[in-house]
Amino acid sequence: MEGSNDSAHVSYETVTKLDVDAIDLAYDDRFLYAACRDQRVRVWSKESWQLVAELGETATEPLAVDVDETQVYATCEKRVYVWNKESWGMMGWFELSYQAVAATLYGDYFFVGARDGRLVSIQKDPPHDTNSWQLHKSDITSLWSDDRIICTSTRKEEPRVWLKAKDAAPSELARLDMKGKSGVVSGNSEFVLVGTGSGEIEVYDRVEYKLVKTLEPEKSQPVHSLWVSNYYLVSASANGTLVLWDLKLGEEVGAVALEGQRVQWVNADHDLLYVATSGGIFVIRLVAGGRPLDVCSEGPVLWKDSLLKTSPYDVLESAIQLEKRGDECYQDGVFHEAVKEYENALQLLIDNTHALLEVPEERQMLTDELNDKLGKALLRSKMEEISVLSHDIRQLSEELEVKKRTDMEPEEVENLWASAGRAIKESRVLSEAQASDMLSYQLTNLVDSLDQELQRAMDRYTDFRETINQALALTRRISNEWRWMERKRTTLNERRDYLRGAMDKLAEALKDSEEDSEVHKVLSGALEEYRRLHSQIERIVKSRDDDSAGTTLEKEEAREVIEGLLNVLPKRIAACRAIKDERQRELELGRILSALDEAMETASSFKMSKEKDAIEKFMNDLKPEPGQGA
Repeated sequence: MEGSNDSAHVSYETVTKLDVDAIDLAYDDRFLYAACRDQRVRVWSKESWQLVAELGETATEPLAVDVDETQVYATCEKRVYVWNKESWGMMGWFELSYQAVAATLYGDYFFVGARDGRLVSIQKDPPHDTNSWQLHKSDITSLWSDDRIICTSTRKEEPRVWLKAKDAAPSELARLDMKGKSGVVSGNSEFVLVGTGSGEIEVYDRVEYKLVKTLEPEKSQPVHSLWVSNYYLVSASANGTLVLWDLKLGEEVGAVALEGQRVQWVNADHDLLYVATSGGIFVIRLVAGGRPLDVCSEGPVLWKDSLLKTSPYDVLESAIQLEKRGDECYQDGVFHEAVKEYENALQLLIDNTHALLEVPEERQMLTDELNDKLGKALLRSKMEEISVLSHDIRQLSEELEVKKRTDMEPEEVENLWASAGRAIKESRVLSEAQASDMLSYQLTNLVDSLDQELQRAMDRYTDFRETINQALALTRRISNEWRWMERKRTTLNERRDYLRGAMDKLAEALKDSEEDSEVHKVLSGALEEYRRLHSQIERIVKSRDDDSAGTTLEKEEAREVIEGLLNVLPKRIAACRAIKDERQRELELGRILSALDEAMETASSFKMSKEKDAIEKFMNDLKPEPGQGA
């Protein structure tokens, strides 16, 4: 153990220290990301803590770093930069119309707190639709958002809570009563929290937004950063002190002191804390009772009691209290929660074995009782899980049978198969272990039914995907041939004829597909697109033919045109021969011969023999004799 605190409940150990000056932190399943003052975003592997990428360089130092499943985002004063998580290559950036001070990413939108109190909402995917609203009179310095509300705070005004509205200005829900003081805002599904400059953390409910409690640390320092889950709160002060709070009890349960470090940001990842300081990033593991403490889930025991007890009566009484809570959850049908309570009670007995040496009979009796109840709760919980999976799989199977399609993405279907397969294996093991309980036979029966439904659904989905793939292959083949025709610069008539054949193939395939099926949707969509193209090309070709027909001369009009040409030609030929510049003379002669060629073609088409002879005479006269120029 490298570090500890004065609390009897929580200790910590330093996992690693990363030597960079970071401003903001984010993480996913594999990597830790840091926005650094040297205008770069750095990425470390959470498995080895080795640096795997340096992203940048940005125009100014980034204010915040955020990640989603495929991309990394860094918000700077006037830009948001985007990198691809597979290649770590920069994909580009989009400009901000207002200077950013704070930023957060939630779902499909960035929210940027800008100077002069303006909130900017930006859709993260192209075309990056942007809206902005004047919410405050001074710079928005802190932001927090979930799917329903946005919380904002400035240096000079009280924090406020806003109701989100799609493509419209947020509407004000509440002004949190801090008498005009600024603060750091955060929240969870139950509370909105404000960390103050005096070190207190004010907790407001999300019903009437009334102050329900004030958390006061033992040592008061201005709050610099907050991280919140539904169970725990981590507050960080600029002087390097981190305080862990149990939100259910409203009590401080531990503290970490990073002496001499100025904290910029804190983020939590289950049992790990990521702390950005002036001296580097500290990765800290929280420990309670000798085990990692997951701050993303509820604590294993009541913090009011010591983890290690000395009195056997205290241990037995606490275990019985947990058992009663488990019984209540079981009676209410909340079997998963009942499992947790029974497991906590058993763990309490195990952790305090030394204190129960004097009461071995009571300890064994309570242990057997808890194990029996835990077995039943596990069976019930697994039966509940199997029932939900059976419903989902049966619904998918019926969709494929009746509608011949599903709205589920392939990844969702694969996840459903994996969840069902895992649940079946776990349930069979559990049924075998609890074979003395008649509930295990009911679970076995449910598992057998789920196994059959899963196989039936998988077969239907395989058939469905095969027909989809055949339809996609047909449309892809047509599309590839069409692109080839465009690249080869074939004539419009050739392309029109190709599209007729393609439409015939698609129409024939559509006859074999059921209406409203996914296959019908794919084929009809492609057919509609090619019909549109065919119709467009047909109009262009027809227009060109009409224009050609409109410029065709009638016979008498053609005779008049040719006569006019023949009357003018002698003067034009004489003028041509008088040109001294040889190049200019050749150009003029070429124009005269071109006009004569067109006249000859017209006279031939109307069978004008007299005019043809006259034209031919002019053409012969203009041809140079062997060895002479024009």
